Amino acid sequence: MKWKTLLAAGAAGALAGYWVVKKQREPLSPEKVLNKVKQAIAPEYAVSGTWIQYKPETITRFGLPYTVYKGGFSQIHPQKKHVHHEFTADADTGVILELKNN
Repeated sequence: MKWKTLLAAGAAGALAGYWVVKKQREPLSPEKVLNKVKQAIAPEYAVSGTWIQYKPETITRFGLPYTVYKGGFSQIHPQKKHVHHEFTADADTGVILELKNN
């Protein structure tokens, strides 16, 4: 193998590794988090509308720091009224950390 080929392969591997590590550190977009929340609540709630804040916040839950997005959704209730819920979801995974009924 020529040294130029080896150098090019090493550089390509280093760039790929850098890209993977960088992608792992970035939080999910608010849209992706909202989609994950909608999928998680779909079996239990008939959702009529959703919203999410686009600026992540840092909170402490269970003694651990989390970067989160806050949002909410409206549920169509059987008595034909809308019930509003608010959620706090982890920005890295989209997992719901807190769900409140308003």
